[in-house]
Amino acid sequence: MTSDANHFDAVVIGAGVGGMAAATRLSLSGYRTLLVEALGQVGGRASTRDVGGFLLNTGALAIEVDGPVPKLREDAGVPIGFYVPERRRDTVVLWGRREFNAGTGPIHWIRAAFPAVLRIVMAVPAFRPKPGQSTTDWLSRFTKNKAVHALLDNVIGGFFAATGRELPADSFVTYLTEGSGFKNLGYPPGGTVEVWKPLVEVIEARGGAVWLNSTVTALTFGANGLVTGAEIDADGRVVSVRADVVVSNAGPLNTVRIAGAENFPDGYADAVEKATDGGAIITVHFASQTALVGWPALALAGKSRRLTYAVNHSAPEHKRSKPGWFLYSAASTPRPARGEFDLDAEKELLLADVRDYFPGFDQYATILTWDITAHEWPAQRAVTGYDLPIETPVGNLWNVGDGVKLEIPGS
Repeated sequence: MTSDANHFDAVVIGAGVGGMAAATRLSLSGYRTLLVEALGQVGGRASTRDVGGFLLNTGALAIEVDGPVPKLREDAGVPIGFYVPERRRDTVVLWGRREFNAGTGPIHWIRAAFPAVLRIVMAVPAFRPKPGQSTTDWLSRFTKNKAVHALLDNVIGGFFAATGRELPADSFVTYLTEGSGFKNLGYPPGGTVEVWKPLVEVIEARGGAVWLNSTVTALTFGANGLVTGAEIDADGRVVSVRADVVVSNAGPLNTVRIAGAENFPDGYADAVEKATDGGAIITVHFASQTALVGWPALALAGKSRRLTYAVNHSAPEHKRSKPGWFLYSAASTPRPARGEFDLDAEKELLLADVRDYFPGFDQYATILTWDITAHEWPAQRAVTGYDLPIETPVGNLWNVGDGVKLEIPGS
C-alpha cells in the first residue's frame, strides 16, 4: 500500500454502480484507492436527490435482493437493510384494466419455471437465434401476434433500455435462461443513494479517498505505454495524482477521450466510438395526497403505448415521501431507444399510459420532475450485446459499468 498523499494504488473514475463496486473491491483487497466523482454525490444513475421534500431516485428504482450489490455490502461488512414488500404482492403485471400478481399464481409459476424451460428449448438447434438476429425477428419465427410482440418490447424496455428490434436475440435468451430477469427486489429506505454511503466510509477507512465535485481531465502515461497517474480538477483546484492502476466507470468512449486517442493502438478510438450507442429511459416522478393505485411496489406494463414499469414508493418503509403524500415513478423506453427521438411526443405517450393506469392522475397528481437518461447521461452506454470488453489495450487501464461486458475474467 502506498503512503504518499498524492500517490494511490488505484484511481477509479466515476462513482456510479460500477465505480463504487470497483473502488470498494480494490479497497477490500488492500489497494489505497482514490474514487473521483464529477457530481456532488455518489451513485450516478443509482442515486437519490431531494425534490421539494421528496427523495427521488436518479435512475435505479429497486435493487436485486440476491444480486451483486447486497453481496458487495456483505463482503464490506455493512449489510443492506431492505424494505421488501409482501411476496404475494411485490410485483404486479398491468394489462388494460386488469392487474395480475406476479408473486403468486400462474404468473409466479411461469416466472419461476421459465428459465429452465427456455434452457431445454434452446438445446434444440432449430429454436436457437441466428447470429446477429434481433429478438423481434427471432420471436417472429414462432409468432407474429402483435400483443405478444408489444409485451416483449415492454419487457426488453424495462430490462435493457431498448426494443426487440435493437436487442440481439442471443443476449435476450442468455439473460432469461440464467434467470437474471426474475430476481426478488428490495427498496433501500431513503432511496438508492443509501446503498453507497457506507461504502464511502469503507474506502476511506482503508486509507483511500472519495473526491466529489471533481473531474479527471487527463491521464498521464509513461514511456512503457502504461498509465502513471491522472490530472484532476478537484472542485476548482488542479491536482496531479500518481497511480499504479486506473479503472474507469465513465464509459469506454469517455475513457478514450480522457486518456487521449494517441495513447491507444490505431483504430481503437474509432472502434469504441462506433460501438458506443446507448439506450434511453424516460421517467416521470409524481405525487398525490390521494392514493392513485392499490398495488404496493413494482408494476410491469404488459399492454401500453410506452410505459414499461412503474413503482409505488408510498409505503412508510421507503422513507421517501412527505407525510400525507403518495409518491410514484413511471418509466418508458422511447422509440427508437438508441439515437435521436422526439422527446415531447415520447413524454406525452408516457403520460397517456400513466392516466390509464393511475386513475385520478389529472385531478390529484403533481408532477415533481422528469429524468431523461439518454445521450450524455445515458440509460446505458451500449445495448447489451454491443458492449466492449473490460480490458483496454493499455495494460493497467480497465473499464467497468455500462458499455462493457458483465463478466470479469478470473473473478
